[in-house]
Amino acid sequence: MPRIPASGTLVEVETDEGIVGYSMTHLPVSDRTLARYIEDVLGRIVVGKDPFMVEAIWRDVYNTCNRILFGIAQATSAVECAIWDVIGKALKTPVYRLLGGFKEKVRAYASFPFALKPKAASQMAETARKRGFNAVKVRIGEGLRRDEEIIRTVREEHPDIEIMVDANSGYETVREAVRLSEICEVYNVRWLEEPLPSDNLSALAELRARSGVDIAGGENDFSIFRFKEILDTGAYDIVQPDATRCGGILQCRKIAAMAEAYGVEATPHIFGFGLVMAANLQVIAASYNSPWMEYPLFPEEFYMLEEPIRVEDGYAVVPKEPGLGVRLNFETIERFLEKS
Repeated sequence: MPRIPASGTLVEVETDEGIVGYSMTHLPVSDRTLARYIEDVLGRIVVGKDPFMVEAIWRDVYNTCNRILFGIAQATSAVECAIWDVIGKALKTPVYRLLGGFKEKVRAYASFPFALKPKAASQMAETARKRGFNAVKVRIGEGLRRDEEIIRTVREEHPDIEIMVDANSGYETVREAVRLSEICEVYNVRWLEEPLPSDNLSALAELRARSGVDIAGGENDFSIFRFKEILDTGAYDIVQPDATRCGGILQCRKIAAMAEAYGVEATPHIFGFGLVMAANLQVIAASYNSPWMEYPLFPEEFYMLEEPIRVEDGYAVVPKEPGLGVRLNFETIERFLEKS
């Protein structure tokens, strides 16, 4: 995990008809820098465009910024998600239906924000169960001995729960990662997420070929072009694009469709705030090969929504309101701004 406080940048896009779309991205190195970049650079490209021409807008941003000038992927993503919020509100329809629509509820797994000691991880799993989850993602990457202790404790104390683990690129060698995958296999782990640096696709592909558990990753990768490289290399059993990082909702949907053609599951990565959850959930609800939603286990106010996305009997219920389907709690946002 990055050694900086969790933060996020809220993006607002308003049309000349007064429709306001919102989105958010998380953990930029500097929120102020990202906000200034969106206003000074992307604003000059996006303002005055027809929001329904979202593909044309994205291509203009990509060609001007990300392809040539090393633009900020999170900025491109957040602006595009906000435009989809505008489109959905204008049509009084949730975005997932505009993308095709496939399901209205999806299995949810509670993810823990930090690596925890074994007993604390097990206690968090119990908290997740009480909140309606029957699957959890535990953060590891603390060394093989400690990681095995964490996984073993959660499994032994919760034999019926589905467990995923996320090493956050905590290992450097294929040998170590293979050993970790063997530990995961012993304790019936559903998938092992990014045990190796995500830039090292050849090592990940070698690990995947030798692993008895699924290997997942891709949360920090951008655009269909990078994900085609990932899929061609065979790095993952499960790709995890994040709509607020990979280029936006339409890019995320294209990545899921491309993964489907490769026979690979696409389970978008989600971390942090309610708008990040909502944007990715729209893609999940429209995608055949996206059977899971990641649901960060935070206090409700951290989502900054009037009503958090509901979980019932282990399933997240896709919101039916227009756009991204959620309403912001601006009082909570103001309190967070006062602390920043």
